[in-house]
Formats: sequence, structure tokens, C-alpha cells
Amino acid sequence: MLISIAIPAFNEAKYLPETITAAKRASRAFAVAGWQSEIVVCDNNSTDATAEVAKAHGARVVFEPFNQIAASRNAAGRAAKGDWLVFVDADTRVSPELFREMMRAVAAGDCIGGGAPVLFDSGPWLACQTVHVWNMLAKLLGWAAGSFLFCRADAFHELDGFDPELFAAEEVDYCVRLNRLTKRMVMLRTPVISSGRKVRALFTPGNLVHGVEAIFTAGGALKNRAKCAYWYDNPVR
Repeated sequence: MLISIAIPAFNEAKYLPETITAAKRASRAFAVAGWQSEIVVCDNNSTDATAEVAKAHGARVVFEPFNQIAASRNAAGRAAKGDWLVFVDADTRVSPELFREMMRAVAAGDCIGGGAPVLFDSGPWLACQTVHVWNMLAKLLGWAAGSFLFCRADAFHELDGFDPELFAAEEVDYCVRLNRLTKRMVMLRTPVISSGRKVRALFTPGNLVHGVEAIFTAGGALKNRAKCAYWYDNPVR
């Protein structure tokens, strides 16, 4: 069994060392079971040392010129050689406990993929608590956050990856399509730890208005890059 850890990265030189180090440490759980693993980082047209940092920490690096999270995830996923793909955000830390739980789900053979609860390492307390609402919805609906999403590689290729028209919420759309396939999505219990910069970037009046707009346009607003600027022009790095 080969597990590919796919990390999309746009100007992530600051966070990648900790993310890759955590992924390599967690991957020892695979080695104990005789499984192999690899880490693939997609440099999404970064202007900092993202590619150099990723290579220095032992990752294989691919390049995607179109600055979009869906395109970056797809480039990493298509370059991966694994039987299963694990998408991890560049500012997110996984653990050996999480990977061991994922291995049990994979070995059981009755799921097509899954996700995990998300916790933030910093940010305003009240805003950080809202992630628990997401975690409950994710468990109920079979959605995985982009911070941590795993799936069978053949399912990824069958669905042709993430929707390239979406500049945000591409992981939700992807999970909806995964759930339409024959096997189920599972939500693990062990959380991943993601950067609190997401909280500080997202919880502004303008972004909340955009969230409402996305709902009323059935996701149409998510196809407008300018309206999703908080994902791409985030000054909180």
C-alpha cells in the first residue's frame, strides 16, 4: 500500500516546515504496518521560497501556474503515485494517531474516503468555536474540510479531481460527488490542528456577506475569484 500526502501551497514557506515535519512523523505509522508513503507539494505559482523549502524538507514538488486551490490540489493529486490520497493544507498538522485511525478505516475496506474534525491553534476564542458547527455538519453530511481529506486514488481520477471552476468550497463539492459513488465517506475522531490565520481572515463582515451570497446563488459566487480574495490575497500569513 502506498499513501500519497498531497499538499497545495501558495506562498507557504513559513508554514511548510512544520506541516511537512508533522506529516513525516505521522507517516511512521504507515511504515510500522509495512505501508509506504510519499509527500507531494504543489507550488501554486508562489513568489516566496515555497518550492525550495518543500524540497529541503524531503517533499517531491510539482508546479501549477494557475493560482487556484482546486487546480493546486488537482496537480498534486495527479502527480501522486499512491493507492490512497491524503490532502493536507499547508498550514495544518497531522498526527500519528490520526494516521493510525485512517489506516483502520482504509483496511476495513468499506469506505471511499473521509475527513477529520478541525481545531485551530490560535485566533479569537468565539470565532474559533464556530469550527465545532462545521465539524458537526461534516459528520452529518459526510463532508471533509480541505485541511484533511483522504480518498481512494481511483475515485479521485474517476471524478477528475476537484472542480476547477470553484475558487472556494471545492472540497465540499468534491465530497458531495464522492458520496454519490458506491462506498461511504467516514469521519474520523482524531482532529487535525490548523492555523488560526484562517479564523482571522474569514471572520470579517465582507466575507460573511459573501458566504450568504454563495448560499443564495447556489455556489455561483464561489466561481468569482475576486469574491474569494480572502483565500488568495490573505495578508495574515
